[in-house]
Amino acid sequence: MAAKTPETPVRIIGSRELHQNLPAILRDLEDNTVRYVLTVHGKPRAVLVGAEPYLHMISDGKGTSEVLVGLQLSALLGGRLDAVPLDDIEKAMDTRGD
Repeated sequence: MAAKTPETPVRIIGSRELHQNLPAILRDLEDNTVRYVLTVHGKPRAVLVGAEPYLHMISDGKGTSEVLVGLQLSALLGGRLDAVPLDDIEKAMDTRGD
């Protein structure tokens, strides 16, 4: 499993390790402080965070796509639609494009 230093919960993993250890990585991502940087051929390609931590991250300054992803995640996580404020939902649904 990818090592982490005591100073940071960020773990660097390669795509092969992701495939081999996916269940353990998904369990790790339940911790709000854990992040994985996925690399392909040694170059960063993605940052992995858990669904709950993602919802907390997007709570400030949400754009339309973040609001919609937040709604989807909230529904998938047990219907906690109150995790996304009504004002943000209204902005996301507003197609006028202010």
